[in-house]
Amino acid sequence: MEVFRISKCAYINDLRGTGARLYGGRWNSPGHSVVYTAGSRALSALEVLVHIPLKNIVQDFCIATINIPDNLAIKVLTKHDLPSGWQSLAPDLFLQNIGDEWIDTAKYAVLRIPSVIIPEEHNYLFNPLHPDAANITIVDTQPFLFDQRLKK
Repeated sequence: MEVFRISKCAYINDLRGTGARLYGGRWNSPGHSVVYTAGSRALSALEVLVHIPLKNIVQDFCIATINIPDNLAIKVLTKHDLPSGWQSLAPDLFLQNIGDEWIDTAKYAVLRIPSVIIPEEHNYLFNPLHPDAANITIVDTQPFLFDQRLKK
């Protein structure tokens, strides 16, 4: 399965989950390394756009196509598995606890979760410290340009 990650080009090949470990995210508290990816290029772009004001979008982003082997077991959460309010703007401690538990138990290298932006689409998180994460590889990277009309 191919998933996608957009980041500043300087960090596009870094799959160590450093940013998530330092700052935390919706699905992890600080101190837990996680790599956040999306199931499509378009969803990956939306995930960036909801975190960076359009006026601050500069054209130094790249997109990575990442391969998650089909034989890798994936923990799946649906929107029905989550508490009401899971889509709130601020990261919820309950969701961070779900992610932290997934990381700490280390049963699955990958966690599939619904996107907050489009709950019928999925984001894929992977634990770079899980032994199976060594099988998750970058297939391709290339510059990614956000259409300037998005700034209007």
